[in-house]
Amino acid sequence: MLLLLVNALLAYSPHYDFHLPGIAALHPFDVKKYSRAWGVLLQRFGDELAKYRLQIDAPVSLETLELAHSHEYLASLSHSAAISRVVESSLVKWLPASLLQKGLLIPAKYAVAGTLAAARTAIDDQTIVFNLGGGFHHAFRDHGEGFCFFSDAALAIQLLRAEKRLGSADEVLMIDLDAHRGNGFESYIASDAMVHNFDMYNFQTYPGLHPGDPDRFPFMLPLRAGTETEGYLDILREELPRLFAHVKLPKLAFYNAGTDILKGDKLGGLSVDYNGVKARDHFVLDMLATHKIPTVIMTSGGYSKDSYRLIADLAQHLLETP
Repeated sequence: MLLLLVNALLAYSPHYDFHLPGIAALHPFDVKKYSRAWGVLLQRFGDELAKYRLQIDAPVSLETLELAHSHEYLASLSHSAAISRVVESSLVKWLPASLLQKGLLIPAKYAVAGTLAAARTAIDDQTIVFNLGGGFHHAFRDHGEGFCFFSDAALAIQLLRAEKRLGSADEVLMIDLDAHRGNGFESYIASDAMVHNFDMYNFQTYPGLHPGDPDRFPFMLPLRAGTETEGYLDILREELPRLFAHVKLPKLAFYNAGTDILKGDKLGGLSVDYNGVKARDHFVLDMLATHKIPTVIMTSGGYSKDSYRLIADLAQHLLETP
């Protein structure tokens, strides 16, 4: 890998882990994959890891969330029924709202804070920051879906603009390689010409095929269920350079590095092998480093026992010098 612009950082808090009793029976998500990944990195780097850490000390505030979400939606999340719709489990609505707030929403708010801190740091220091959480691309302004309560990338763009870190003419990239199409993020940028969305996704699973004209959305790239390693990487290696040719001087990039493209993932439906996922990440990061684009990486989806190891592998690759 090429030398990064400045030393890369990892945004992380132990508060990222979800803590709802019995959640494993309701959803195939590894609720502790963030701390598991951090634990692997501690084994590999030891005390040296501390100098790469961007500390996340508090969850995102309600006031900040209102830059991207309606007051009515945020208020609804004080009720168990609304939370159950986001996590798509009818059983959750029977649990106390206080338990759901502590076990689900507070961890999500910490992860959103991680994305915001990563975005500020990436812009200010001209570097790459990997948030070991986040990537909640199914959240809309007025509702959440697919276990995504808050749209962290869309919020980060709004916040950076409000803080004048991004100007009205600054272009932003979203490289979304989670197995699922980022329908929530799309809703934020539908009329935003400055944000360019590159999304390779399994169109035969939730939320389905992008409804737009392919000629108007050339970087929305549907894949068939079961797409295997070489086919996946061939498409990526052909199509991603077209994005960089199309957008000459982006001020910032987001990379949704979902591990749910892994073969055997319970929800992704693709068949990329372990080394193929690593090759995907290396290719994307090499291109971002070559073009010297400040970048925020987010973990997004991943529903297999190996998801946390892939997160740790990506972080290690990012931190290691050539």
